[in-house]
Amino acid sequence: MPYLTIKDKGTRKLLNIDDEYIGFVYQSDINEYDLNDGTDIDITKVEDLHSLIFKRTYKKALSYLERSEYCASEIRFKLKMNDYSSVAIERVIESLYKSKFLDDKRYAEAFIRSYSSTKGRKLMETELLHKNISSDVINDAFDAFYEDEDYDEDEVIRSILDKKYKGADLSDIKTKTKVLSYFMRKGFSVDKVNNHLT
Repeated sequence: MPYLTIKDKGTRKLLNIDDEYIGFVYQSDINEYDLNDGTDIDITKVEDLHSLIFKRTYKKALSYLERSEYCASEIRFKLKMNDYSSVAIERVIESLYKSKFLDDKRYAEAFIRSYSSTKGRKLMETELLHKNISSDVINDAFDAFYEDEDYDEDEVIRSILDKKYKGADLSDIKTKTKVLSYFMRKGFSVDKVNNHLT
């Protein structure tokens, strides 16, 4: 029979079945399921606990997605930081993709829309890749963005120059280098930026 261990963490009771962390429950659950630390537990009760923990993990993930668009890696991180188990998290992520609550292309498009006025494509691509969004999805999202939005990178560069460097002496080599370095960090095309600094 599986072996149960229970560890207190504030109001949460962290459950391990045969040394595998399956998630947390509360004292009311301990009472309801008649759980005891350091004892064998029958398989039906284990399945019930997995089901309970999955439902709560799913509900928590949905609460994040109700407030904002997130990608899978962000949801995974948020849940992990809140004591949800890897087993439950992966099941929830899979379920969220199936139900379209998670959608990498939709997320990438929202990300691009949010940052297109302050970041260049190169930086946005790098950041999306770090969020485990595939390069194909990223390229599709950029194509959709360019199709839907009246986007012009030159206009964005001009706008940033007006806001951040208005009145700066761009004939001074140190100032010009500083401005160029800023745009490079933000992922803008060096050639395009140079066109505005001459």
